[in-house]
Amino acid sequence: MVHELLTPARRRESGFTLAELVIVIVIVSVVAVTFSAMFIEAVRTYQFMDAEKDMLQDARYAEERIARELKRVKDSTSLVTASASTLTFVDRDNATVSFSWSGVSGADLLYTKSGSSRTLAKGVDSLAFQYWKEDGTAAAPVLSPSATDIWRVTVYIRLIKGTQTVASFGAAFLRSL
Repeated sequence: MVHELLTPARRRESGFTLAELVIVIVIVSVVAVTFSAMFIEAVRTYQFMDAEKDMLQDARYAEERIARELKRVKDSTSLVTASASTLTFVDRDNATVSFSWSGVSGADLLYTKSGSSRTLAKGVDSLAFQYWKEDGTAAAPVLSPSATDIWRVTVYIRLIKGTQTVASFGAAFLRSL
């Protein structure tokens, strides 16, 4: 008889109450929102860094190509144009080589050799060529083919993609003239 009296009181159904389920759902939801926000931020950071890496790689490639071509300048009278945004010269194979930018933000840096043009860097926001004499003083720009004392060329290039920019600065020496 004692056994029968205790059994109905202990006979509660096992499970969770509605209040317990609501609390668990709220906690899981808060944790999920927190982790999803962290995940979204991590993806944005990765995309930002990836775009920056690509732009920097393009800028460095452009600078390396310009430096490599400048080593092929034929002689001291081979510079056709040496302005702030255009550099044109004749190389040792008598091919006309040109690097030019229109001056419009987002336009491409063009590399032209013997009339064949291709894009060297996309999305140029700023480009500046500066010219230097052997003694380190600034050299005068060249506007038409003539003898020049330009010994070194510095290149500043800034690329833009969306709201991101990356800048690179390099120098190249002309072949011994």
